[in-house]
Amino acid sequence: MSHTVLHVDIAAFPIAVERVIEPGLRGRPVVLAPPGSARAPVLVLSQEAAREGVRAGMPLPVALRRCPGATVLHPNETLYKRATGAVLALLGGYSPLIEPAAPGQTFLDLTGTTRLFGAAQDAAARIRGEIETRLRLKPTVGLATSKLVSRVAARVIRPDGLCDVFPGSEATFLAPLPVGLLPAARGATRERLVDLNVARVADLLRFSREQILIAFGAHGGRLRSEALGIDASPVRPPEATLAVVEDETLAEDSNEEAALLRALLGLCERCGARLRRLAARAGRLRVTLRHSDDVVARREERLAPPVAADLTLFAAARAICERARARRVRVRWIELRCLEIARAPRQLTLFGPEAFAGDLPGRVGVAETLAEAVDRIRGRFGAGAIVSGRIVAGRPVRSPGPARPRIGMAS
Repeated sequence: MSHTVLHVDIAAFPIAVERVIEPGLRGRPVVLAPPGSARAPVLVLSQEAAREGVRAGMPLPVALRRCPGATVLHPNETLYKRATGAVLALLGGYSPLIEPAAPGQTFLDLTGTTRLFGAAQDAAARIRGEIETRLRLKPTVGLATSKLVSRVAARVIRPDGLCDVFPGSEATFLAPLPVGLLPAARGATRERLVDLNVARVADLLRFSREQILIAFGAHGGRLRSEALGIDASPVRPPEATLAVVEDETLAEDSNEEAALLRALLGLCERCGARLRRLAARAGRLRVTLRHSDDVVARREERLAPPVAADLTLFAAARAICERARARRVRVRWIELRCLEIARAPRQLTLFGPEAFAGDLPGRVGVAETLAEAVDRIRGRFGAGAIVSGRIVAGRPVRSPGPARPRIGMAS
């Protein structure tokens, strides 16, 4: 039995949400960039700005020279999360199998819903109409037998419409499209395809399977399968288990280790504080990096035993981040996700400072005791009362003047 997968894609989702709040932005070039930097990168841009030559990752001054009339907005993550929740709530009325892939991009498995909502094409049209009517957002919708083909179908008909790829016609549908639409054709693979003068998916399929494997190694098998429209990955709902998540968009895209570690330490401190408020520990840690070219790298590691101390989290996250940084491209965004959250009774260490955090399950060692002391100081005197030396080193120098005493903490 073939699956029926729907991909709902709301292009430039943050800007689309901002336009619902401020209708005057519609039809005008809009770019989204982080505040606080003269050379902040463009994170998201509208179609109107793209027509003027603006590209994601471009420094904001360059973007404004190309498009002087563009409106610059700063990210409002709270607003975007509320909008995402509204979209997911609407889609949840059609299928329990929903997988958010990215902001504004969601997969639905409509297999077996014919009796409830009629043919998949009718359900897709109804979903698209409800999003436009109830949420005032304009999605593109792709319908196919797999996540891969439905995502490509929704992308090629932007900014508005519905594309239905009939079962059995996946390879025919993909053949005339640019090969860069395939998820596997990114990074170094994309450069190799350019070297081989492969511009369309059909150009890639002119090579035999053996030739593709020689050119791309083990990655060639996945590349060829995608070119044929073969994708067996299921629609996976979000993890139902509790997770603590923090993310940060860098003021400027950077590949400098010190800048990345400063951001990572800040994420560990925020995650650690939230874990301790929950009286819980994380059993698994995941670090996700988004590069300037929008390529995402993700690595994770199980923590044994579970931890909640900032410095212990940072030591593990730093090692994971180093594995994720397999490319020389600058990093734009970092996410730290603490998974397998466990609320377990805790017991103080018996043998003093040598019993470091993480030595025995369920016990609080030096690192966690230190973190809890820092929590109490910040709770009484404010978040800036005690800061890590690594984070202080990344702040701009200010003119001296009367200020509240600040405690520095080694990292």
